[in-house]
Amino acid sequence: MVTLPVCAVLATILWWWPQQAFTTDSLIGWGLCATTTSICMETNAIQHIIRIRTRMMACVWLVLTSCLSFMHPLGAPAISAVCLAMSYYLLFRSYQLYAPTLWVFHSFLFLGLGSLFSAVLLPMGILYYIYLIGFMRAFTWRGFWAGILGTAIPYWCWAVWCFLTNKTDYLLEFLSSHFLWQPVSWQAITSLSLATMVSAGIVILLSLVGMIHYLQTKYNDKIRVRMILYIYTTQTILFILYLFLQPNEYQNTMSLLLVSSCPLIAHYFSLTKSWLSNAFFILSLLLCGAMAYFNLWMP
Repeated sequence: MVTLPVCAVLATILWWWPQQAFTTDSLIGWGLCATTTSICMETNAIQHIIRIRTRMMACVWLVLTSCLSFMHPLGAPAISAVCLAMSYYLLFRSYQLYAPTLWVFHSFLFLGLGSLFSAVLLPMGILYYIYLIGFMRAFTWRGFWAGILGTAIPYWCWAVWCFLTNKTDYLLEFLSSHFLWQPVSWQAITSLSLATMVSAGIVILLSLVGMIHYLQTKYNDKIRVRMILYIYTTQTILFILYLFLQPNEYQNTMSLLLVSSCPLIAHYFSLTKSWLSNAFFILSLLLCGAMAYFNLWMP
């Protein structure tokens, strides 16, 4: 019961420490982080993703997010992360419903809103339909059109605002650059900073350990929880691949990867009791400390 308050205090200190002050952007960014934390807690409370009573899912999110400086201010990474977390929450509520139209519409609505800040979320709508068919067992003809309508509404509202303010040129320029696929090159990966590569390596390591543990122990979970963790696993793998294919989108992709991998990491830390898992937990804390140093204090 004390873990979450301790993580919240630690995250607040890390939010404040680099600038030794709270700016307006950092306060709003902290509010978005707190919102994502509450969504993670609510998702775990309703879906029982972790079999025991724990808040580890929210704690993992808080610790990893506070160690990454680009998640602190108000920006595309923080906004796209909260949109994806809310989209997951609404998608999972449609599990085996006879009439899931309302949940599907709002899930795609947040997915479309998040895609305005992170382009990779827009084609993810196709995967959502696959999840509805194969994992959620909640695909309907009305839900199909509700998903399209929900995705389109943020773009429609934004386009109307641009027309009313005579910013149509900005609209076309943004859309053409936002969805531009950059050629894959090894030089782009090697040109990343040391803090970027260290952070990506630590998060990917923790994600892979969480995925492997879940795949080895999935028989202990209920069918509904398995379907949800399958979605988290698929999303985590795709975001890791996208991170390598589009390193220029590192910040946005990393924020989405954290949202998708935190349940898997928390599942591992909460449900393992061996000496090896205890040793890896201590190692993970040290790695998080190193990630905070590279991102927040290293020149």
